[in-house]
Amino acid sequence: MRTFRDAKTMAKALRTELADRRGVDLTHSECLEIVARQFGFDDWNVLAAKTAELSSIDGDGSAGAWGARASTIPVLRVFSVENAREFYLDFLGFALDFGGPNNGGDSPFYGQVSRGHSTLHLTEVAYDPYPGATVFIWLDGVNDLHHELNERRETVKVWGPAVWAPMPEETAFGTVMTIADPFGNTLRFTEPADPKERAALPRWSAP
Repeated sequence: MRTFRDAKTMAKALRTELADRRGVDLTHSECLEIVARQFGFDDWNVLAAKTAELSSIDGDGSAGAWGARASTIPVLRVFSVENAREFYLDFLGFALDFGGPNNGGDSPFYGQVSRGHSTLHLTEVAYDPYPGATVFIWLDGVNDLHHELNERRETVKVWGPAVWAPMPEETAFGTVMTIADPFGNTLRFTEPADPKERAALPRWSAP
């Protein structure tokens, strides 16, 4: 699958397809602008700057600003961009790395969100994954995150007023808080019991 690093190649392909299929003659610069907007940026200069920034990141195994170093990225089905933004960005605190119509125009949304060492792809594309996936996320401070989400639910109405973030539960491998998104996918935020293991994990909330 193409990523933002393939933007120039995508622009060349777009220019060729428009010329061959529709007789539309756009410049390479115009096609770069279109590709930048497909990735959710205002113009090519912004995307080019972000690409240069990420290209300088050392390959230390960390997720990086866009989760660019993540070796495995789950793809979750969503049915509303507005609800997905509210849940993943406003409520859970993920950052939108890129996102927009999968093939331009009115085509379904495809995008990437990240927080800490966790990177997810969200898609409206019908032939991508079915809803009902479960993603296991290791982190430090799950009880603090639970408190943070319960405070945030007052301003971000992802649930009804009487619904609270599920209480973390103790398991054999750590403390787990399980939260479902609006589309039937489940996130398991898990803090290992071993302090040494917790020390190497991102902390999603202030102590």
